[in-house]
Amino acid sequence: MYFQQISILLLAGISTIAATPTPTVQKRWPCQVAIPEYARVEEARPVESYLPGFLIAQDSHHTNRKDAFVQFDIPAGSYGCQLEASFPASYPITSSGNTQVYVYSTDKALTYGKPNQLDASWAYCPAPVSHVGTISFKSETWGVTRSVINSFQCKEKMTYRFKMSTDSEAAGSVQFEQNSGAGLRMVYNC
Repeated sequence: MYFQQISILLLAGISTIAATPTPTVQKRWPCQVAIPEYARVEEARPVESYLPGFLIAQDSHHTNRKDAFVQFDIPAGSYGCQLEASFPASYPITSSGNTQVYVYSTDKALTYGKPNQLDASWAYCPAPVSHVGTISFKSETWGVTRSVINSFQCKEKMTYRFKMSTDSEAAGSVQFEQNSGAGLRMVYNC
C-alpha cells in the first residue's frame, strides 16, 4: 500500500512536470555599434573650425590645450548605450607625457557647418557638464584592446568632450586615427 501511494505520487509529479509549458526562447540580436563623428578645438585658435585629426593635448600648466569632441547618432528607442574605445592589435596611438584623458558630457550637441562636417571652435562649442569617465588610450600587441568608459541612457544625439587630465600640471598628448575599425564607439541594444 505504501509503495502504491509513492508510485501514484511519483507519477502525478512526473505528469505535472511534463504538463509544464516550456518557455519560449527569444532570439537575441547582436549588439549595435555606432561610430562617431568628431571635431577638434584648440585654445590657441579660438575661432577656427574644422581642425584635422583626433588629438587631445596640453602643454605644461594646462596651457595650449587641444580638446576633441565625439558625437553619436543613436536610433530612437535604443537602450543600454555604452561608450567604449576599441583598437585592433598594435594599432598606432601616438602619445607622450601625461596620457590620462577625462571625458565629459556636454550641455548641447554639436552643429553642422559644412556638409557632413561638425562645426566647433574653442570659443564656440558645447561646454562640459559632468565628468563621466577617464581613459588612457592604448593598443596591445596580443589582440583587440577594448576599454569601457561608461554606460548611459541612450539619446538620439550623444556628445562628449575629451580633455587632458587636470590632475597633473605635466604636458601630454594622445593622437590616433578615429575610423570605423578603431577608436571610440557607442555599443547599444545588447
